[in-house]
Amino acid sequence: MKLSLGWRIYFALVGPLVAVAFFGLIVIRNGLALNNTFEGLLGAFITGSAIGLLIGGFGYYYEEMKGQTIRLPKVKVKTVKPKAKNPRIEKLSRKLFHGKETELLKAGISETPANFYYKWTQYFVYSIIASVPASFLLAFIMKSPLPLLVIAFPFLILFFAPSFQVKNASSERRRGLEDELPFFAIYATVLADAGISLYEAFRRLIGQGVFKWIEKDAIYLVRAVKFLGLDPLTALDSLAHDHPSKEERELIFGYTSELRSGGDVARYLQDKSEELLRWLEFRFEKYGDSVSDIGEMMTALFFILPAMILATAFISPNTSMTTVWLMNALVIPMLGVVMVFQIRGMQPRTADLYTGNLTLGIIAGAVTVVVLFIAHAPLWALLSAGLVSGSLAYSIQVFVQKRLADEEEHSIAPFLRDITEYRKSGYTLPRAIEKLANEGNYAESFKSTLKSIHAKLSLGFRLSDFKAGRSWIGRQIFFLLGQIEDTGGGNPREFEAVYRFAERYTFAKRTVRSRMRIYEMLTLFTPVGLALLIFIMSAMFTFLKFPSFSFSGSMVSVSSTSLGSYTTLPPQLFTASYVMVVEAGFFMALSSTVAVDFTVKNVWRVALTLILASATIFVLTTFAPALVPHIFHVPFS
Repeated sequence: MKLSLGWRIYFALVGPLVAVAFFGLIVIRNGLALNNTFEGLLGAFITGSAIGLLIGGFGYYYEEMKGQTIRLPKVKVKTVKPKAKNPRIEKLSRKLFHGKETELLKAGISETPANFYYKWTQYFVYSIIASVPASFLLAFIMKSPLPLLVIAFPFLILFFAPSFQVKNASSERRRGLEDELPFFAIYATVLADAGISLYEAFRRLIGQGVFKWIEKDAIYLVRAVKFLGLDPLTALDSLAHDHPSKEERELIFGYTSELRSGGDVARYLQDKSEELLRWLEFRFEKYGDSVSDIGEMMTALFFILPAMILATAFISPNTSMTTVWLMNALVIPMLGVVMVFQIRGMQPRTADLYTGNLTLGIIAGAVTVVVLFIAHAPLWALLSAGLVSGSLAYSIQVFVQKRLADEEEHSIAPFLRDITEYRKSGYTLPRAIEKLANEGNYAESFKSTLKSIHAKLSLGFRLSDFKAGRSWIGRQIFFLLGQIEDTGGGNPREFEAVYRFAERYTFAKRTVRSRMRIYEMLTLFTPVGLALLIFIMSAMFTFLKFPSFSFSGSMVSVSSTSLGSYTTLPPQLFTASYVMVVEAGFFMALSSTVAVDFTVKNVWRVALTLILASATIFVLTTFAPALVPHIFHVPFS
């Protein structure tokens, strides 16, 4: 079998990468021989990066090779046996949760109310059976009534957990649907111009995988019409009545009112799609402002907190050591996770699909840690090098997918512009795609997609028979073009509307990404600046002498037992501080990835940020100490 260009490039780089990995091990050995842990850190990053690229490259091209192999799926049929229910628990659940059945429908939970509330009642009964004897036993052993409070835990589960799950599901349904609604509105507008009703527009979404949340509403509508006997308008009103999204309710109620009054529903949907698009543009603009503020706040926090902790070291060195490790173990991870979730919650979400190989990432990180542990690298060097190696191995595949999706996203508006012009000239849709696949001024990856689509169309397939597109907006556009072809629509006015929508959406997304450039720069250079700050403070404490302080009641006094009583710092303090730099760089890079790429999977920024920060630490701790005595006018000994 002839190897692809990617495999040939990979095999050509295997030898150099293995040599680089062994060179990193030699650097580690030299650093240990010279008692220079920071030279060991540099070697750790060289070895970790090489291992990560080796494993990640193999995983990417192996997945590509598997994708070119035709395999027949194995059909597995599983028989589902209904679980037996305890009649007493079932009766108790009906009494406790009577009247709450409609909440599941509003939240979009597909489980039946009887099974849902039976499950929580079962948890309550079993936890009562376990907690009552355990609490009395602990109270007897400890001779204290406090363990009896454990009995309250099952009641907290019973009264708060089901409602919390329902509210969380309802909120997730509302947010997910509102992210999809502007795109659904333009889709419904185009089909309405071709005489397709809103119910039929919903129905055509089932099984397509274009809109995750709206497809669930479509399934509800089809069930209401085909199995409950409702007419489409009544089913639409019933869906809107219990829906948690205000925008969805307004869209459906406005449509049914317009239809019953004999109005122009196509014009109504067009106006509604324009309103929702303006709202989406406003969300992008607001998101850009908010994330910029978060980036500035994170930068300030990761500068101020370490500086304050290290500044107190000359007062209480032992306490500062404990505080630094507390920052490493608790404060920085908590701040980082909160920031990532906050950014994720504010951004308009997209349904772009990226698949990284988590197994390869874990293997690369673990192999790097084991190799460096055998080489006796410092503990925190193991952590940072493992993160770099794992991030590189995991993100190679995601990086390529993201680049191809971005190229398609940038090409989709010019493609629609050209399609519109060809339709004005009387070209059919397959003929227009054929011309543009060869003559269009797009990215090569997008032209390759068009050629693949044209090949299938030339074999007799319709555009709606298969799924095309690498990005979410691309999948929507090709799905919409397929629906236009099936319904016999496709006048230039419809294509103009779709083109304007795609252009404004992609422009809003590009604009907010361009505003994130400062945030990206802060992400890269904040750990570098923090490492420089820690080095300056370590030099001050090393070469300048600070008197010791003692505490007496509420007074602080300078120790005067002898003229030589000066503050001495634990030697591990600044090593632990550099661990703080690595952690701060990791979480800032993660938050930047979520903010810019709208996904947490494209983690190449983690590797780049940690490499820059560690290279700064290496340079400062290896070459800069020779200059410090001259700066502070202290003889170097």
